[in-house]
Amino acid sequence: MDWSLTASLLAERDTRPIVVMDRRGRIELANGAFTSLLGRPREELLGRRWTDVCTPREHGREVGQALRAIFTSAETRLETEVLTRDGERLSVELDVAAVGRPPLRLVAIVTRASPPLSVPERTVVPEPARDPHRDLSYEISTELSSFGTLKAVWTSGEARQEEMVGQPCFGAFAHRDAPCLDCPLTVAAPASWPNTIVRQAAEHAEGYEVVTATPTGAGTARVSVHTIRDETLSGLFEAKVRRMAHAARLSEREGDVLRYLALGRSPADISTVLGITERTVKFHQSNLLRKLGAETRYDLLRLFF
Repeated sequence: MDWSLTASLLAERDTRPIVVMDRRGRIELANGAFTSLLGRPREELLGRRWTDVCTPREHGREVGQALRAIFTSAETRLETEVLTRDGERLSVELDVAAVGRPPLRLVAIVTRASPPLSVPERTVVPEPARDPHRDLSYEISTELSSFGTLKAVWTSGEARQEEMVGQPCFGAFAHRDAPCLDCPLTVAAPASWPNTIVRQAAEHAEGYEVVTATPTGAGTARVSVHTIRDETLSGLFEAKVRRMAHAARLSEREGDVLRYLALGRSPADISTVLGITERTVKFHQSNLLRKLGAETRYDLLRLFF
C-alpha cells in the first residue's frame, strides 16, 4: 500500500488542519485545511522544515527541541505560534504524535487556532474603493505640467466613479506624491507601443500586476492594469512544467523532479517531498537536464523562465 497516498487521502477528508513531518521536521504532507489556515500553497511548505516556514524565528529553537522530544514520548499537546503568508501570527494548539514503523513520522493536528495577534491601533486614511482583483484602466494626461492627471477611469470595462477624475493616478492608486518609478510611460523609451511592465501587486492584493501603457493622442495615454492572482500563477507554472516535460519526453518521475527544481528546491528537499533517496533525485536530475539540453540546474532555470 502506498503510505503517502493513503495518508494524503485521509488528511484531505479531515476538516482539521493536519501536517505530517519526518524526523528532521521537514513537512511531507499538508492538507487543504492547513494551507488555508496559513494562506500558503503546498509548494511553499513541502520539503521545508516546520521551524523554517511556520515558526517565528525567535521561537525556532524551542519549537524544534519540542518536536524532536516527541519521538521519545507519547502524544503531546503543544501550544505555539505559526506565521501566515502575510506575516500575521496565529496562536495554535497542536496535538502531535510520532506514528508508524521506523522511520517514524510526526503527525500534527491543529485543534485550536486563535485570530491573528492584535497590533496597536493606527489612524487609517480613507482610500478610494478598489477591488484588487478587478481589471483597471484609465486615461491620463502626459503633459509635463499635469502628468498623471486622471481624465477617465474604468474597472472591468465599466465606467468608474467620477470623483477620481482630476486626481493624479500615482496618488489615487499608489498613494505616492510623485509618478511611480516603474511607470511604463516614463521608463526607457520602448521600441514600440504599447509598453508593458510587470510588478508585484499592491499591499492589499496578492500576485502581480501587468501594466500596459499606450499613447492615445497628443498629451494623453491609456493605462491598463491586470492583476494575476497567485492561484493563476500556480496554474501557469504547472502548465509550463507539463509542456516542457512533454516536449522533452520526460518520465513522470523526471517531471516531478523538474517541478521542484524549477521552484529552487535542493535535492535533499525533493527527496523528502517525493519519498525517494537523494541519490535517486540526482539521477533523475541528470537525465532531465540532458533531455532538456541544459548542463546545470541553473541553465534549467534560464530555460524555464
